[in-house]
Amino acid sequence: FGQRESLTSRLKNILSLYPEGPGVLFELIQNADDAKATEVNLILNKDSYDTDYLFGPSMAAWQGPALYAHNNSVFTPRDFEALSRIGQGSKLEKINATGRFGLGFNATYHFTDIPSFVSADSIVFFDPHATNVPGATERSPGIKIPLARLSSKYEKYKHQLQPYNIMGCDVQSKPRYEGTLFRFPLRTETTAAASLIKPKVLTINDIMCLFELYRNVAT
Repeated sequence: FGQRESLTSRLKNILSLYPEGPGVLFELIQNADDAKATEVNLILNKDSYDTDYLFGPSMAAWQGPALYAHNNSVFTPRDFEALSRIGQGSKLEKINATGRFGLGFNATYHFTDIPSFVSADSIVFFDPHATNVPGATERSPGIKIPLARLSSKYEKYKHQLQPYNIMGCDVQSKPRYEGTLFRFPLRTETTAAASLIKPKVLTINDIMCLFELYRNVAT
């Protein structure tokens, strides 16, 4: 009983306050700076991956081209907790953070409905709709899996995990990743039509144009 705001509605409202464009890329870099990273890479992976061995059938729609953000910092337990929160409260005590208490990670929902990342000893998938990631619910809209557990089940989920075997990350044989690798699979016509967060298709060309805008602003 009572009024309640869904997570998808809240994210949609956040995006309305945070315009899409190069500012989202700057936010990713600023978040890496907060974590004292000394190396940051933004990557457009144009590849699509097989869909036979996934966590579940609904994940097949997110095996296409993706924007990646890599940095050489490693998540702490406190970082994992902070990233799972919606809003900006977790950065309020960081007065010198270049993110300026921004909306940060949540701005990446301009690109995708299923952001994920590997860092330290875990891989994380967020699913605000709770319709794609098996086990995700309205109360717990995502999963966090120890890499050590996945290494013994790699063949069972190999197509789900293949997109993360870049930038020195080896989900199959390494139970720890000394860095952070975010993956933001782009919305297609099908996934955009089903999105309650942002029903907009993003193409490879859109991300290439975004990179060009970023270069122009950065220089």
